[in-house]
Amino acid sequence: MADLLIWLVAALGVVGAVVLGRVWGRAEGERVGKREAERDAMEETIEKVERGRAAVRDGRRAGDPADRLRRNNGKW
Repeated sequence: MADLLIWLVAALGVVGAVVLGRVWGRAEGERVGKREAERDAMEETIEKVERGRAAVRDGRRAGDPADRLRRNNGKW
């Protein structure tokens, strides 16, 4: 009878460890995914800022303001 009880406790311990491992792995995966999404969003924001700075820099050196206005008039 004691042997059966030992096997039962061991089996429950194995099942508990498997369940705990799955829950822990899922939580860790969610944390990693969240960090990766935040990093991707930050990189995208940095790229947008750099493109905006380049556009402003190029726009300021585009020549005479009257010529820029004539070129942009059709785009509105």
